[in-house]
Amino acid sequence: EAEKPEGDEALNKLFQQIYSNANEDTRRAMVKSMQTSGGTCLSTNWEEVEKTDYEKERQAPKGMEWKNYNNEKLPMKEDD
Repeated sequence: EAEKPEGDEALNKLFQQIYSNANEDTRRAMVKSMQTSGGTCLSTNWEEVEKTDYEKERQAPKGMEWKNYNNEKLPMKEDD
């Protein structure tokens, strides 16, 4: 009997299943949203992702801020 994955392993397996069963637009949306948001957003809706500039509208997790490799703070979308 195979063990069921838990935690991060289970989540990664779910994302792999979604990606492998998705059409080209969904895959494109997943890749672009994850890469351009710095890993803070994952979307499967290409119509939305195609129009969104995640780099311009970047938003760090609460209590954190975006910085580049030179430790310079980058502009972020204002908190709601």
